[in-house]
Amino acid sequence: MQGIDLTDEKQAVAEATGFFVDLGKRFTNFLPSLVIAVIVFVVGLILARLILKLVQLAMRRSKLDAASAGFGQSFVKILLYVILAAVFLSMVGVPPATVITLLGTAGVAIGLALQNTLSNLAGGFLIMLAKPFRSGDYIRVGDAEGYVESVTILYTTLRALDNRVFYLPNGSVSAGQIVNLSEKGTLRVNPSLSVSYSTDIDKARSAILTALAAEQKILKDPPPVVVVTELGDSGVKLTVFAWVNKSDYIAAPSRILEVSKKALDAAGIEIPFPQVVVHAAKTEVLYGED
Repeated sequence: MQGIDLTDEKQAVAEATGFFVDLGKRFTNFLPSLVIAVIVFVVGLILARLILKLVQLAMRRSKLDAASAGFGQSFVKILLYVILAAVFLSMVGVPPATVITLLGTAGVAIGLALQNTLSNLAGGFLIMLAKPFRSGDYIRVGDAEGYVESVTILYTTLRALDNRVFYLPNGSVSAGQIVNLSEKGTLRVNPSLSVSYSTDIDKARSAILTALAAEQKILKDPPPVVVVTELGDSGVKLTVFAWVNKSDYIAAPSRILEVSKKALDAAGIEIPFPQVVVHAAKTEVLYGED
């Protein structure tokens, strides 16, 4: 039998021991930097939150609308976290050139993987620069319609009248048609109703306008008008054009119809229902002689 070569075993043990000793020394030397980096990172998080609060306060004092303020805060938050991550990597020994390379590579990879997200980010900047709407405006974007609640770095939030919430990607918002129904602060409503053909139009118009004059939600300047817009099958269609504040835009049309109906009833003016008048033609049959 051959004897066991103890020299090789001792050498292997020595190499393994040396590896772990060297690893321990490296970790011991690296530990202070790691501890300091962690402390700086935690302090950085606290400072980032403080800066965000200061940014929020500054935006409030600058009287920015809530939509612009929300977008700005989201952007500053992401920027601060990226800077904090770069500082942390530098403090744990990663060379600045490597940090920049890592951030650039990560940016390219994220850009390729999240093209729609970058489109939403760019759309958010376009919305902030163009300012087609502000927080509280009533807008229509595609099939979505409601009051603007916020604009974050990726999404625009609308709250519909039935309390549904739409989260619209900024990319689709900026690329689509935006209808701002309340940008000027006032809106025009135009509800319609019909009166019979025998009605005196001037009398009906006077009755409706007198009733609207007593309504506080109907603006007096410009004054409401009542015009004939159609000669229908069963009656004459009258349309009321009235201006209201944007907060009354939804409730105003039904209120106008209600007070107009009461005013016409009080004036004895008939509001017709669909009807068909049949005229029977008189015919004579002449019988000749056989």
